[in-house]
Order: sequence, then C-alpha cells, then structure tokens
Amino acid sequence: MKLHQRNSFFRVTTTNCLLMMLLLLILSCQRNEPVEITFAFGPDDTGAVQQLVDNFNQGHEGDIHVNWKETSRLSNEFYREIEKDFTSETPVMDVIGADVVWTSAFAQKEWVEDLSEKFYETHKTGDFLEASLNSVIHQFRIWGVPWYTDAGILYYRKDLLTANGYNKPPVTWNELKMMSKAIMQKDQAKYGFVFQGANYEGGVANACEYIWNAGGEILIGDLSANVTTDPEAEEAIIITVNSPEVVNGLREAYAIVQSGISPADVYDYKELEAVQTFEKGDAVFMRGWPGVYGRLLKDGSKVKPEQIGLAALPVSTEGNKSFSCLGGWNLMINAKSAADKKAAAWTFIEYMTAPKQQKYLSGQAGIMPSLVSLYDDEELIKKVPVISLAKGIIDNTRVRPVTAHYMEISPDIAWNFNAVLKGQLTPAEAVETIQAQMEVAMAPPL
Repeated sequence: MKLHQRNSFFRVTTTNCLLMMLLLLILSCQRNEPVEITFAFGPDDTGAVQQLVDNFNQGHEGDIHVNWKETSRLSNEFYREIEKDFTSETPVMDVIGADVVWTSAFAQKEWVEDLSEKFYETHKTGDFLEASLNSVIHQFRIWGVPWYTDAGILYYRKDLLTANGYNKPPVTWNELKMMSKAIMQKDQAKYGFVFQGANYEGGVANACEYIWNAGGEILIGDLSANVTTDPEAEEAIIITVNSPEVVNGLREAYAIVQSGISPADVYDYKELEAVQTFEKGDAVFMRGWPGVYGRLLKDGSKVKPEQIGLAALPVSTEGNKSFSCLGGWNLMINAKSAADKKAAAWTFIEYMTAPKQQKYLSGQAGIMPSLVSLYDDEELIKKVPVISLAKGIIDNTRVRPVTAHYMEISPDIAWNFNAVLKGQLTPAEAVETIQAQMEVAMAPPL
C-alpha cells in the first residue's frame, strides 16, 4: 500500500472511530437522561411545595426530574387549563393536583389513570380521612391519592365574646347575629361576620354549607359511595334543590347581609378579602379554611393567637347537625402519559403523599394533612394547633355535589348564590333557577 493511501486509510479509520465513540457517548447520555414529568398545580405562597419538588429532584437525580407547571390560583380556571391540555393532541401535564370535586368528571372522561391496583399495594383505606378517600373514588375504583384536605370553619374572637358575657361560640345563625350586633354596638368591631360570597368556586362551598346546615340537600346519591357497579350506567342521583330547606338555607345567607352584620359588598368577598378583614380586627366572626390560621399567627395580624377560637359553622335550627364543605387536593396521573412517565409520576405521588412530606407541608403551610396518623402527631400539633382544633370539624365534612357534570352546574350555583346576596333574586327564585339549570345540565343525551 502506498504511503498516501495508508495515511488516507488511517484518517478515515480514525474519523470513523471518533464518530462511533461520539455516537456511543450520545446513546449513553440518552440512556442516562432522567424521565421528565410535568406537575400541574396552582401557586403556593409558602414555598413549601417548591421545596418538596426540589427535594424530590435531588433525591432522584439522573432518574426522574419533575417540572412544576404553575397554573391558575382559582379552581375553575385551573380546571379549564387541564381540560385544554388533556383534550389537545400533545398533552404535557403528567401529574395533576386535582380539586376534590373533579374525580367523577376526570374518571368518566377517561382523563386520569385508574390507580386502584397501585393504591392497594401500598395503602390501606384507613390510612386516610374518610372524606378525603371518598373524594378519589368513582364507581369502586380509585383515581388518585389524597394529598391534603380542607373544611369550612367558623373563626371567632374569643376575647370579644368573653368580654360581652358569651362563654361559647354561636350554635345557630340567629345567635351569631345577636352576638355580632351586641359587639358592634359597643364599637368593638366594624363587622359581625365575613364569608365568601363572590361569584366563584368558593361561593359554591359557602352556598352548600348554608343549604346543608338548614337541612337541605342538592343531590341525593353519591358516586363516591359507589351507587352502581356499571361504569357505563347513568348517574344514580336525584336533584333535590327545590325544597323548603334549601330555600331556608339561602334565606339565612340573605338575612345575614340584610341584618348589617356583614359588609354591604360581601358578595365580592373571596378568601383574601375575608381574612384581611378578620386579621385587622374588623370582624367578630369569619368563615374560613384551616390554612388561614397560619396567616393569623404571623406578625402582620392584629389579632393574636390567644384571641382566636374555632368552632363548627352555625345551623339554622338548634339540634341540626353542622356540616362543613370539604376542600383540598388530590394527586392524579394523566391517562395519556407514556408508560415511563406514568411510572415516574406514581413515584412522585408516593413521595408527596408520604407521612414525612405531608407533615412538612402541613407544618410549613398550615394546611390539614389527609393522613389520619398525623392528627395524633404531637410535634405537628404543637407547630400547627389548628390540626387539633379542627379535627372534629373535619369529621363532619361533605363533598360539593358529586357528579361528572360538576363543572357545568358549579357556575350556576355560584351565580345564583351571589345574586341572592345582592338582592337580585329571592331565595325561592334562586332555588327554582338552580333546579332547572341542573336538570338541563344533567339530562341524559337524546
């Protein structure tokens, strides 16, 4: 072989070897790349959720990497973001922080993965609060894992009640109005009671509580209680809005506004407006979620921890059972995600819902865990005393109407409740309207 031919041969061979080594390096890197998944959830002002995501990524470096896609803070807007993603040709959301009322719709639309087998491999049903567990069940199957929970609670100024001769919080709405007026007349508070009356999802929760605590119902039949074993069957539920009890519930809400103990514009109040009013010392009573308690412990609040009491929400008639609306979030997996992403998503969900992580989230954010065992954790209770104070209230929670049509009927309930508070509809007119709207929304297809 001539010299120039040998040199050419070696150059080609060397080039080929380098290309082969580069290809092997690329393939090796590809094999070692972590599975990337997207976690969709709303903002977290405490930073606790981001810390947990970061801790997970550090612990699974080279294996799994979670990207948090921050969504809308408002539940109904978040739902629309999920709907848009799940119905697109290229959905990106793999793990979803899902509102407790979305399970039936997600399952029926086949948007989320059936996690029953995985769930029972590592959990017992008694591990979770009963209401939280029911919120992930649809027709005998489990579609998510409870993450954290919420319940409507009556916050009250213990110091003001004691100073005015009241040794216990109100049991009925009439008692609340009487106490409020007495304290307001002495200029000890600007308002008696603040709650969430705006035209949004929080308004639905408040409306349900007024209705339930007057002895009313919205639907009879609960998909979380497995009313049918046939997944193709129509929902076995009856709309029961148009009743005297439901009218009385909305009448209680209107009477509170008309009595002057609530702000005239309470129909615009969401959680933020209510807590800002209460923490400034301007209200005797407030309907709020447990997470508000942590905010009231901070230096910016004029109301001090020793001045705050928690109680069950009032009822229309003494002797009625008090119910609170269940809030909170579950973790679910996109049914259309690739197999490796589903496996990674389950690993992430198991991490986020484990006792250590739930305890951290509760301790940092002041929210209520979904695991029963944490309600006896003395260290956590010391840090987040609302857990002990609210435990009995959480046992009496109810889920907002359980139906695959929830996102169709929810805006109607919110709008009509808001219209009653504004005086645009009478309670009876609102009830008739809601009944008719629900009948249309839930009518079987022709």
